[in-house]
Amino acid sequence: MQSIESRLPNRPISNPGRRNDILLLIFSGLGVIGLCVRGAYLATTAIIYFDPAYGVNLASSMLDAYAMLFCACLLLPVVIYTIRRLKENEILPAVIQPIKFWQGLAIMGIWVLVVIIGTVIASLFIYGWVLAAPLFLLGISLPIILLVWIGAGGMPVGSRRRIWSVFGYGMVGGTITALLLEYLLIAGAVVIVGFLASVNPELRTVVDQIKTQVANANSSDLQALLTILAPYLTNPLVIVTILIFAAVLAPLIEEASKPAIIWFLGKRLHSPAEGFALGALCGAGFAMLEGLMSMSGATQMWGFGLAGRFASSLMHITGSGLMGWAIVSYRLEKSYKRLVLTYILSVCIHGVWNGSAILTVFGALRTMGQNTQVDLLGMVLMLGGVGMLILELVLMLIALPVINRRLRLAFLPAQVQSDIIAPLVTIHPRKNDGLDTSNN
Repeated sequence: MQSIESRLPNRPISNPGRRNDILLLIFSGLGVIGLCVRGAYLATTAIIYFDPAYGVNLASSMLDAYAMLFCACLLLPVVIYTIRRLKENEILPAVIQPIKFWQGLAIMGIWVLVVIIGTVIASLFIYGWVLAAPLFLLGISLPIILLVWIGAGGMPVGSRRRIWSVFGYGMVGGTITALLLEYLLIAGAVVIVGFLASVNPELRTVVDQIKTQVANANSSDLQALLTILAPYLTNPLVIVTILIFAAVLAPLIEEASKPAIIWFLGKRLHSPAEGFALGALCGAGFAMLEGLMSMSGATQMWGFGLAGRFASSLMHITGSGLMGWAIVSYRLEKSYKRLVLTYILSVCIHGVWNGSAILTVFGALRTMGQNTQVDLLGMVLMLGGVGMLILELVLMLIALPVINRRLRLAFLPAQVQSDIIAPLVTIHPRKNDGLDTSNN
């Protein structure tokens, strides 16, 4: 008797790798479209509602639009490589050589020149930002390239598509996820404040006054906004609320969302070194979009802002690299304790950084609010915040290359052993592939 299986029609076997390729193509394609649409919207509205009296508004919107198009271009390699993959074309493995000292110095030197020249051009005349726009992109990108090279150089990263995919996820997926969750928290806080204002006439009066002052101010003039909000921002209750959000809740969200794709890749990664390198790339993508968006509205503080973004990029790359290392370690060794402790460490790094920046601003606002009088508490908070920022910056600058070196040395013995003892069976990489393999 003929078996039931033999009488069934032939059906194509599900291919998880191809399904993942299609999902990746959809993600990257929607990312490119979304960034282009947002860029076009920002540019169009900036031109339609242009007011010569507020040239800063035009600069902010146009630089933001320029940044969106630039990020869309950074997603295009994911689209191209995934289409090649679906066509069964070969994708070469990627090799990031360890950075040499002179290469790091060269990038730093170029970046310093970019910051200086961009600052001068942007301040020459009201539309100087048009000429300085390419330098704006370089001012954000060069530190990220340098820091990722320091963190991931010499370690396994997989294929070229994997590098661009992980970077693209951090840039779009990680950033959007974090923003949505943070906006939900802010919306919840607004609802609570609205409820309290409805039952407290004094609070309602203060809220209405703030809304009126902000509405009448130039939203792109950061200095003017700070002057208006200074009396409220220096309120201890407001400062505590901001610190809870920026130094606790936001780091908890961002340090979980930035390297989330490493969980998906975990089964295809073979060493914690690979996890650290890919985690650093996730942090680099996040730092890229966040830096471009934040700096587009700070044209009046070009040089200072770019220096701040350098430090913030270091924090994002280091924290996400540690999380990538911990996620892969958990996958390979089931080290739950290491995962939890590393997450807490990454959140603390992020939280101390944000908290120190807030205390610095708070101290500066108190000091400026005293006019000719010296505010001791304001000075202590400002100097203490700056000191903590510098200390954490120095520690991270030391930690990133040290971690890279230790992970590379730990990875080399396994690499040498695998080269000496050849595998008995060779499996075609396309048959053992999900999002990607180290060979494709």
